[in-house]
Amino acid sequence: MTDPRKAAFDAVRAIARPGLFDDPGNVHALDNLLDAFGAPRMSETSSIPDDYWPMLSKIESGDRPYIKASTSSASGLYQFIRATWIGEGGSWGSNMNLAFGGLKPPVSEQLARAKTFTEKNAAALRAKGIPINKASLYAAHFFGAGTAAKVIAADVDDRADAIAGEAATKANPSILKGKTVGQFLTWLHGKTGAWAR
Repeated sequence: MTDPRKAAFDAVRAIARPGLFDDPGNVHALDNLLDAFGAPRMSETSSIPDDYWPMLSKIESGDRPYIKASTSSASGLYQFIRATWIGEGGSWGSNMNLAFGGLKPPVSEQLARAKTFTEKNAAALRAKGIPINKASLYAAHFFGAGTAAKVIAADVDDRADAIAGEAATKANPSILKGKTVGQFLTWLHGKTGAWAR
């Protein structure tokens, strides 16, 4: 289904200063303006595939709601890092050795926060002209929407690790170190069953 707001985002992108849509707040502001004028939105079911959530949970945590990554604060079904979880309105305990700092948010809360986070990512990707599907959404979950858009839009022979940056490459060396964008997109397809572009 075509995003009814794509034409508006494309028009703004064509005349806007470079990097305007790198800030998710600007994407949200344009969405709010379009809301004020009654512009239709894509429905959640058409913009984010229903089978995205179980796929994301399986990839990120093996469907384990209170698992914590050994290399970061990433916690829970969707492996939220502390800053992102708190940014989505969640609480974090004081024990940094445990998932969510020792708190146990219910599965329903984890899904709700994953949905609000993913909607923001989808809006940022749409603003960059990136199609919304399981692969592009997972890339945004993996990198953040801004970096995901850059990687997805890059030439397949460009270095994915150079675009992603040192921190992302250090956290995911087997996926990014020395890899091209084409190799990353192929890995992404293997994970999600979809092509990001």
